[in-house]
Parts: sequence; structure tokens; C-alpha cells
Amino acid sequence: MRRTDYDDLAAAYDRRYEQHDYSGVVAALDAFVGDDSPHVLEVGCGTGHWLRQLSAKGMRAAGLDPSAGMLARAKTRADAVLVQGTAERLPWANATFDRVFCVNALHHFPDKTGFIAEAARVLQPGGQLMTIGLDPHAGTDRWYVYDYFETVLTLDKRRYPSTCRLREWMQAAGFVSCHTREVQHWTTSIDGRAALKQGRLDRTTTSQLRMLSDDEYREGLDEILNAAAAAEARGESLLLAADLRLYATSGSLPADTGTQPLSHPDAP
Repeated sequence: MRRTDYDDLAAAYDRRYEQHDYSGVVAALDAFVGDDSPHVLEVGCGTGHWLRQLSAKGMRAAGLDPSAGMLARAKTRADAVLVQGTAERLPWANATFDRVFCVNALHHFPDKTGFIAEAARVLQPGGQLMTIGLDPHAGTDRWYVYDYFETVLTLDKRRYPSTCRLREWMQAAGFVSCHTREVQHWTTSIDGRAALKQGRLDRTTTSQLRMLSDDEYREGLDEILNAAAAAEARGESLLLAADLRLYATSGSLPADTGTQPLSHPDAP
């Protein structure tokens, strides 16, 4: 399985929040967290972008990420408990949190069902889990990264579970009322030459490009440059189009779960 080194990406990671509209994700997170000041855990918290929004509202928040570089940046912006660790082995005791969420992170977890089981363990009875991300299996997305870097869509279908599969995993872990809804829809069209000049295709912009070998990345750039030259020979410009959706899949634990599972051996 190809992996992305987020220590290398930490410095440039937050550019995505400047280049794209995340208002739908903000609304979904606000609705998920609610107004009753729950104890919230973000798994795959990265640079602390979402934790900063929660801590600014006075909520008790914690974040976990495997990248020391990402966490170093999170410490400068989020008033939250930050822990370096893995999603499949959460270092908290049973029934610690009211909410657990991850945004654009689940596809990086090697053991996704293990994470969902751990989320169920650390949640209080009646607690909720939400994960937000792409679903390349839906067949509705268009993205110039998929168009010109031919291995990326295949890799994404391996990394991202379908929303249907996610709901099945949640139900198997004991969650109920599992459902999925679209929370963000991005559409854009940008001149190919401008995209290259603005760094929209730099390998630091997205894990999809970071996963590629140097040869695969260079081949994709060459395809874009060749397509741009062909368009210009016709008196046109090459437009790179994107039509992408983010989906929130969530579920709740029953209010009374009975006997809680054994605590994780590393839990405080």
C-alpha cells in the first residue's frame, strides 16, 4: 500500500483551506457536535484546522495524528489535547468521548474497521461517529487529477471505502441510525497553464499526487503540457475541470450499550 509522508507535507498542508470552499464541512461539523459542549475527539487531526474551530467555541477537544510535523503545527493553533498515535489504537479509556470524527483522513488508516471499532469503544453510550471524505466508487466525480494521472483513480478506489461499505462497517461495530449525506460539492474549471503556474498541481497539494512515483507524476504533467499545447494550436486554452463531492457518513451508539468492551491496554 502506498503511503504519504505528512511530515513532509505539514508546511504546505493548509493551503487547501485557502484554495477551496469548506463551508459545507463546517456546517456538517457544527451540526454533528451540537451546542451541548460535548467532549470531542478528532482522529487524523493534521494541523488542527478543525480542532481550532471547536476549541474556539469552548468545547473540550482532543486530537490524534501519526505525524509529528502535523501535530507541531496543531499545537500552535488549537487549544486541545494532542496525541501522536494511530487510529486503530486509540490511547483513551472506554466511554471517554461524546463525539468522534475525522475529515479527509479515513482513507489513510491502514485498518479502517479497526478504527471504527476503537471509535465505538472510546465513545459514551449514545455517542456519535462521523467521517467525511470522497467516494470515488460512486462514479459521479470528475477531476483533472484523475484525467491526467492515470493510476490515481485506481489507487483512490483502493484507499477510500464506498459510503455503503462504511455504513456496513459501522453497523457491524454496533452503531445504529447510520446514514450518508453529501455535505460539500466543488465545481471548478481552471486554465491548465494557470494551474501549473499557481502550484495547483504541486505534489504537496494533495495526497493523490504525493503517492505517485516520480515517473508517474512527470508523465501526468507531460500529458497536461501536451494537451495545453494541442489546445493552443487550435486557438483554445486547456481547461482543467473538477466536479467533486464530499460525503458525511455517521452513526450513533445505542443509549444503553450494556457491558462496555475492555479498555485498551494503553489507555490512561
